Amino acid sequence: MRRYPEPVNLPRVLLLLGTGAFGAAFGSAVVTATVVAPQAPQPPAAETAKHEERPAPPAEFTKLCVRCHPSDKIVEGRRYPAQWEQVLEQMVARGATGTEPEFDAVYDYLVAQFGRVAINTAPADEIAQVLHLDAGVAEAIVQQRTASGKFADFAALTAVPGVPAAALEKLRDAIVF
Repeated sequence: MRRYPEPVNLPRVLLLLGTGAFGAAFGSAVVTATVVAPQAPQPPAAETAKHEERPAPPAEFTKLCVRCHPSDKIVEGRRYPAQWEQVLEQMVARGATGTEPEFDAVYDYLVAQFGRVAINTAPADEIAQVLHLDAGVAEAIVQQRTASGKFADFAALTAVPGVPAAALEKLRDAIVF
């Protein structure tokens, strides 16, 4: 299981900074830095249509994430599994609370629905989770990559026996070569 850091008590941090000019200036900078996030580019219309095909998020997602910010802000773009883990660690650092199984459910949902996979370096289990493939198909991809070298493009990937080209076409934006 993944380990998440203990949450940071932001009011306590600000109290420790003091109430002087430095404390007020630095404290407001800390609050601004923790609340304001850079705007990510909007997905193209084709990608927006793909979002409509996704299953509803689990209850844990709503419990842990949506009470602080809208869900569309969370899932603005695809991320690698390690990046989703960092997002969850940042949430905990900002005060999100939940059980480890709840955070694991959120992580699994985010990776499966909004994950990105480096097809030429990822292990089979990561390929299977992000691309919604059976473990055997993901393993066939890794074996082909090991035997023949890196995949040059989407056509090379879909040429692997057993790979469902039509299903992968829908997730093409999740694959990085």
